[in-house]
Amino acid sequence: MRKLFLILLLLCSSSVFSQKVNPWSLELGASTYNYVFDNNLQNNSNNFNYEFYMLPSKSFSWIKLTTGIMYSTKRINRDEVVDYDIKYIKLPILASVGYSFKRVKLSFTGGVIFDHILNYRVKLNYNYDGKNYKDYKFDDVNVAVRGGITISTEIFKKINLTLQPFIDYKIDPDNIYYYSGRWDPIPDYDYYHTQIPNGEDSEGGSPKGGLLSYGLSIGLEYTFK
Repeated sequence: MRKLFLILLLLCSSSVFSQKVNPWSLELGASTYNYVFDNNLQNNSNNFNYEFYMLPSKSFSWIKLTTGIMYSTKRINRDEVVDYDIKYIKLPILASVGYSFKRVKLSFTGGVIFDHILNYRVKLNYNYDGKNYKDYKFDDVNVAVRGGITISTEIFKKINLTLQPFIDYKIDPDNIYYYSGRWDPIPDYDYYHTQIPNGEDSEGGSPKGGLLSYGLSIGLEYTFK
């Protein structure tokens, strides 16, 4: 009987410990960010970029693992002639470690983000064939790395407000091939769609940038505990 009591006590204590230390959480939020351009000869500039996300997480004693889904954009203007508007679906795999200071928790977050282009629109800012834009589709999946600092505080019971400044760098750029059009005439859309800042072009030309971005996320996190 004493052994059974000790076993039951151990199970109850471990259950309470797991609920307090290893809770699940769900975060909903949005981000805005800018891309950095290298050798900016074409006067590239950022239009308003945004991201919406839903991220479930599992916390352990000293680490928090996060995945989920993101809907993101890459919206760039080139020399006031063309607007690029790319829509992505993303799968993040992130880990964070942190320390709590009473009501505020500071964490360092890092990981990888897989992305797929849902739609790539090239819009020409001049009167062209009565439509002035063309959409492109791609099949590839690409990868970026993310690093950031997360600040969270409880604003209501079980609900935290989170702020995260972050930096992303695309280690596997979008598979958008460069085509100079020197041999065969091509539509303006097809020419400009290869000119988006997306790192070094396939012919080994000067870096265009657009691989590095920085931004800020704001979210609400509900903890199941």
